[in-house]
Amino acid sequence: MTDEPADAPREAEWVPEIFESSSCFHYAFRGDDLRIVAANRAGRELMLQRPIVGLRADDVTDTGLEGVRAILQQVQDTGRSVHRAALRVGIDSDDGPAERWLDFTVSPWRDADGNQVGVLSSGFDVTEHVRARVDAAEGAAEAHERYARARKVVARLQGALLPTTVPLLPQVDVAAAYLVAGVEQAAGGDWFDAATMPDGRLALTVGDVVGHGVEASAVMAQLRAVLSARLFEGAGLVTAIGAVEAYAERVSGAFATTVCVALLDPSTGELEYVTRGHPSPLVVDGTSARLLPATGDGPLGARGTGRVGTGRLAPGEAVLLFTDGLVEKHDRPVLDGVAELERSAVAAFNGPPRPTSAAVRIAQRVPRDLVDRGSTDDVTLLVAVRRSPLHPLHLSVPAEPARLAQVRHAIDVWCEGVGVGLVDRNHLVLGTSEIAANVVEHAYRDRDPGHPAGRMTLDARIDDDAVIRVVVTDEGRWRDPDPRPGDRGRGFSMLATAGLQVAVHPGPTGTAVTLECPARRLATLDEAGPPREASIAGSGPVTLALDEDRARLRVAGAVDHLAAATRLEAEVRRLARNGLVPVELDLAAVRYLGSAGVRALETLAGEFSELAIVAPSGSPAAQTLGLAGTPHVVHEPSGSH
Repeated sequence: MTDEPADAPREAEWVPEIFESSSCFHYAFRGDDLRIVAANRAGRELMLQRPIVGLRADDVTDTGLEGVRAILQQVQDTGRSVHRAALRVGIDSDDGPAERWLDFTVSPWRDADGNQVGVLSSGFDVTEHVRARVDAAEGAAEAHERYARARKVVARLQGALLPTTVPLLPQVDVAAAYLVAGVEQAAGGDWFDAATMPDGRLALTVGDVVGHGVEASAVMAQLRAVLSARLFEGAGLVTAIGAVEAYAERVSGAFATTVCVALLDPSTGELEYVTRGHPSPLVVDGTSARLLPATGDGPLGARGTGRVGTGRLAPGEAVLLFTDGLVEKHDRPVLDGVAELERSAVAAFNGPPRPTSAAVRIAQRVPRDLVDRGSTDDVTLLVAVRRSPLHPLHLSVPAEPARLAQVRHAIDVWCEGVGVGLVDRNHLVLGTSEIAANVVEHAYRDRDPGHPAGRMTLDARIDDDAVIRVVVTDEGRWRDPDPRPGDRGRGFSMLATAGLQVAVHPGPTGTAVTLECPARRLATLDEAGPPREASIAGSGPVTLALDEDRARLRVAGAVDHLAAATRLEAEVRRLARNGLVPVELDLAAVRYLGSAGVRALETLAGEFSELAIVAPSGSPAAQTLGLAGTPHVVHEPSGSH
């Protein structure tokens, strides 16, 4: 027999005190009507000290407690416990619903015989914990948004200070990649340049200003401008680097800048280069890679001796200029990084057939292989591959409307094959089709209808000055332009807006029209590009689908010559009933829209104020209307975000 202290309370006397002082809230609901028969101090505080004991659960009518009442009834009906974590509730107060979050369990209440007599509810008020978690999540989201905004600003800044394109040349394939450091996302001091010189050589430059931030970017931009200007003036490598060094001595933050400059003769492959504290060029072919010897001079400010390295790039070989961010890591020797670069470059050189450009494959794959997430240094890579001269385009077809789609397809395929970007491709397709449509309409207007159609010839090439030249010729005679607005000058003004230079050369045996634009490829900058536009090299006869009930006209196919535009204009006039009926003109399915179609739309829009011209963003019609400055409604295509 165990002796108990005389003053030891009996166990039953502790239960009410434990129930009342518990940090958990406790409620007891008895009977089928779930009448509240007990609530401890924490439970009463949760209900804002309202007298709830004696009420039925349904009498507690707070709107924010509907979910709790449903759980109580569920446990009463099923006899099975229910647990809820961080359930959001609202408790009525004089100031409106008080928002709380609860972790709680509702269990069956059984008597000594096991019969269910009600339900018991116990839990914790976790409001402060949830709010802290929500605040942390909102802070993380805000930080992520700030990060994204900063990254866009960085990309725009670098895009403004760095070239966004590299030249396309007939005997050299050039590509570039630039990635901003993974930490801080500050604008960096890396730069690159690729430009043709007056003597026909290609100048390739990669440099690295010490540090990050706007200051480094500003220094980079100044040094890049000085070096580019001196090279374009015909200065040799030593003279050009000397000018940059002299300028750097007067610019805060330029000390210890590293740079590698190379001059490549596309015809012979002869290569001259200078390295100033910078990794030397890497030459790659399908089987091996080799670093060219450094010229031995230190970075800017070290007053180098002005030595120039030489080499020769064989047909099919690539030369890579890069910054040290591509090969340097804290956890490995630099030579290991160089070896990894060599392996990656050779693998990319021999990579899959698409992209077809070896330079693009290297510029895309090597940074992806070598650069870790969270890298602390910017990465710049410039690639030039010596190749056989690009084949020009030659096409001769009858000057008939049905041949315009063939002309567009031919110039589009050729442009894609030589590496012209989509925007420039679309501009060249538009320009070539416009000239061809003028040949169809004007060159052979005096031809006897019984005779075969005259011919038109298309020639396109990339010249050594990185200019694309497209020439459309015929054997007829164009009529003199009508001085009134709306004649073929409308199409030529569209081409000028697209950046195409147009020259018409009439002659005794026919007319030649030349289109010129820079031959360029987009560099891979670490930024989100604009929404992808669709190719405008569409074909197919124009078709009109009418929705009479909604006064909507859906246009499909190619509106590429006068007859198609006339048919479109006539149908809109019929549907509009002289402007009495509002008409929606849906151009989503238009594969090509030429100046004849633009003139028709502008004429209709000027006459009918209730005409809505609608085209999806990035569609062929929207691109042409944008160039022409024709008012229209732009909507996002279905499935876009």
